[in-house]
Amino acid sequence: MRDPRDLYRFESTEVLEAVPRSGLTLVHALPGMVDAGNACRIAATYLRDELRHLRLVSFDTDELLDYRGSRPQASFDGTSFVDVEVPELTLSLMYDEQDRPFLFLDGPEPDLQWRRLAEALIDLVEYFDVQRVVGMQGVPMAVPHTRPIGLFAHANDPSLLGRPGARATPAPGTAPDFGEEGAAELVIPAAFSTLLEHRLGRADHPAMGYAAQIPHYLARTDFPAGSLALLRRVSEAAGLDLPLVHLGDLTDAATVALQASLEQNAEVRQIVGALEEQYDSMGANEDSSPLATTMDLPTADEIGEHFERFLADHDGDSPEEPPSL
Repeated sequence: MRDPRDLYRFESTEVLEAVPRSGLTLVHALPGMVDAGNACRIAATYLRDELRHLRLVSFDTDELLDYRGSRPQASFDGTSFVDVEVPELTLSLMYDEQDRPFLFLDGPEPDLQWRRLAEALIDLVEYFDVQRVVGMQGVPMAVPHTRPIGLFAHANDPSLLGRPGARATPAPGTAPDFGEEGAAELVIPAAFSTLLEHRLGRADHPAMGYAAQIPHYLARTDFPAGSLALLRRVSEAAGLDLPLVHLGDLTDAATVALQASLEQNAEVRQIVGALEEQYDSMGANEDSSPLATTMDLPTADEIGEHFERFLADHDGDSPEEPPSL
């Protein structure tokens, strides 16, 4: 295998000097063949728009992407091609709302050289002395959008999931051995993030992730609620203060628009109703699934901020005077 370090280059010495060399978390969002609801893409774009960041490392996408299978987007003004957007895979230094630094890896999932790129990322994890790696993913599931979003949790060290005595739940795309006679074994297509988490574990680097369960009938549309669920869990797992209120507003607006669309589509309403019954029925039974799951609920800070904004929007309003008799 060629030297993995040839796959990337550092941006500048000045930027590298700004990176602390201890206690960093690396968060990654690598949407690929499966990014249900565009959950990873929306989350990555949102973080880049909301948080201060500096590019640290650029990867050679010509080595990693199949442009015939995933065409770059070109802009045409009627006469000329004014731009061709070649995808980028980058590692950035980001700062959360409390000005705490973390690393953020985002870009398209690589088509080629998975093992070599995994080794390159392990090299960078060791170079920056990363303490923990946290990933996110969106997967289509037979669930309704009217219920709290479930997330599969997985890790290469079970203590990261708060279960020190348990075996680690494998990332989607692996074949887990639950160590019990008759236990289920899952074999599904892997993502690059699956391989990365596995290889990080073999190199003794803690890594974990969350896969948001996106309603299958919304898998090919933007579903910001999935991104919000992922960022809540990432914020908690990485000990970061990520700005989630504006994404909550986007989610609320998208939900209102979705409900309006459903009112005009009886067939989809019927599907949602059936999924609601199935969801509620499963919730009433004891969950025997070996997969670690969590439900997405707003944080206390988010509820407080929404309430403060509600009061601000209604400041000065007073109830109408009762009519005089």
